[in-house]
Amino acid sequence: QHLPYNSTKYYHQPPHPTMPPTLRLRATGAASGGGGSQVETSELQRFSRPNRAPAVLRLKPVTQEAQLEAFRYSSGTTAIVTETDDFVEVSDGPPGSGLCQGERRSHDGVWTERFIQQTGVRGGAGAGKGAKGNGKGKGSSAQSRDFGQRMGRNSQLGQRWKESWQKSDDKEAGSQNLQVERHVQEVDDLDAADDAEVLQEWEETEVWMEPLQGQSASSSSSSSSAAAATPPSAPANGQVLMSRTWTQTGRDRRSGRTWKRTLTRRQVQREDEVVEESDEELEETEVNGDTRGSTRKRVGRSLETSEWGNERGGANKWRSSYSLQTLVNSSGEVCTRECIRKWYNNGEEEQNEEWETLDEYERAGNSRSASSANLLASDMKLRRRIKSGRKDGRQFVGEETEWHERWENQEVPINGELKVRRKKLEKWWRENAKNNAWGEHSVAEIDRNGGMESLEQRKWYDNGTERQDEKWTERPDGSADGTKEGARGSERWGEKWIRTSTGEAGQQTVEKWHDDGLGKKVEHKEGKRWVENKDVEWHHQEIGEVVGQGETWTVNGGGNISGDVWYEAWKEKQDEKSCLKTGRNAQGDTWRENWVEEYDTSGIRVRQQAEKEGSNARGDAWYETWIEEQEQKKRALKRGSNAAGEEWTEEWGEEARPDGSGYKWTSKWADDGLGNRWGDNWGDEWGSGGDGGKRWVEKWNNKGQNEKHNHDTSGRPEH
Repeated sequence: QHLPYNSTKYYHQPPHPTMPPTLRLRATGAASGGGGSQVETSELQRFSRPNRAPAVLRLKPVTQEAQLEAFRYSSGTTAIVTETDDFVEVSDGPPGSGLCQGERRSHDGVWTERFIQQTGVRGGAGAGKGAKGNGKGKGSSAQSRDFGQRMGRNSQLGQRWKESWQKSDDKEAGSQNLQVERHVQEVDDLDAADDAEVLQEWEETEVWMEPLQGQSASSSSSSSSAAAATPPSAPANGQVLMSRTWTQTGRDRRSGRTWKRTLTRRQVQREDEVVEESDEELEETEVNGDTRGSTRKRVGRSLETSEWGNERGGANKWRSSYSLQTLVNSSGEVCTRECIRKWYNNGEEEQNEEWETLDEYERAGNSRSASSANLLASDMKLRRRIKSGRKDGRQFVGEETEWHERWENQEVPINGELKVRRKKLEKWWRENAKNNAWGEHSVAEIDRNGGMESLEQRKWYDNGTERQDEKWTERPDGSADGTKEGARGSERWGEKWIRTSTGEAGQQTVEKWHDDGLGKKVEHKEGKRWVENKDVEWHHQEIGEVVGQGETWTVNGGGNISGDVWYEAWKEKQDEKSCLKTGRNAQGDTWRENWVEEYDTSGIRVRQQAEKEGSNARGDAWYETWIEEQEQKKRALKRGSNAAGEEWTEEWGEEARPDGSGYKWTSKWADDGLGNRWGDNWGDEWGSGGDGGKRWVEKWNNKGQNEKHNHDTSGRPEH
């Protein structure tokens, strides 16, 4: 808004604008003598009408209601009138001196300015003052300088300005340089002159450097040496070919706001191409101490911008940035990277966010050129797009909660359309005041048709006392696998499982472990197999130990849909060993077996005990048990029955006392299921050292027959 004229391409209108097609000469008066109109055609197009009256030009009104205001400028007979699409200029000066003065006005009358300028000062002779009045008085004839001043106003913007400028052309260096200093004021009333209230004012400086237009390799000459002149050498890598820098420093007198704005644009030789580069920077300060600013940097196809702010005392701060980069590696692989970042801190909460889009390209055919001149050319095609982001935040009050998030989507072109092939999301939270944290995570792999190939998930928590981490992956065919780990103080536990699936059938295995931190460790395995959603087989196993106490155990079990079921358990302690087996099968058979061994502190077995029983589908059943204590005491019992109703029992025992005496005995009986029962028993007893004893025998039945007898023996029998 500070510029009083069209600045689409330039910050400054050239001293003599190039004549547009609409250029017209408007002048009144009679020609004297035979002098006709003369038109000089050059880069700076002028019209000269000698011996004519002063030019008169009528401007368009500011509003439709306003009357036409005449713009009259009286001068000598060499006045020049130039019209562009935006403004009209009238200038005059001594012919051939390069000195001229004049006035410009916009077509709508909104802005106007007066100027005076000196052009064509060459070498050191007559070198005028520059923008600061410190012109250079030395130089070759190949150098020329222009300088001048401007003063203007803009009624629509309420602005007035003063400006001094200096331009120098160095044909030997092939460059043109321009320096401008401008002071601008925005006032409440332009017509009040020095009595106007200044609302805003700022200082501007501009520095240009650009190559001369149409500069040849050597000056024109008819000599052979000139004809053989060597063409200019190519620009060096990194050489600045053109640069323009604009700086503005100002103050708003109403609000006290101050600002500084800098803009630089340049063309730089990079390898075999010319790269456009630009830098912009803005910083503002409010009267209360609040500050904010922004930057913008472009290099070729790469762009970076940022904004920031800070309230007085740092109670509220924010930043944001944007970058767009085109990158190529030594192998010729090309990618573009777009990134957005945001951050704020309001004293109670802080948050940082980032979004990024990365496009990876590949070249058609075998082209592997790494030159950036043909980046993203027609032979390039998108190979993959990766969109990602992150969010981190925290609260400084209450439970002091933190939150974090990471996400990523990968897209690939399929049949001319970008489709997502991978999605990743991770979130976690933390309550610092309670030392409590938890999170979740997921990764989805997607096929070409949009269906799910796999879904990986994770959930975890940690409250300072207990923590657990669970991960699992699921697939569309029903197969899956996962793990789980946890801890509470010194206690630890974990789990691992796998599930496979083939159509309507599948199987799953699970492995678990647990450590109570006190020496007890347990491993557990279980599995099953199913067909058509029905379990057809299953099994489990447990292995454990108590560290340092010599205690271990193993438990196995299983079954199937046919009716088979089995169970086994082995246990071992320092003073005991035991085993238990049970089961049944599809035919109706059942069984149970267990045994126990007991040991003293020296590891000597002091007692054994066993028990067995079983039955079958026909109705047969049996039972057996025995006990033995260090060859000193033994006892056994057997009994059975069958489907016919028959039953039988057999029992025997033996005991040996420390002095060598003892006894043993046997007892049997039976029932045929038809009402008949019978039995017999016998025994031996002997004295100390195994000498001297007696034997007894008894036979009986339910028919009243009973036979008993006994006699003395020499001692303990051999059998």
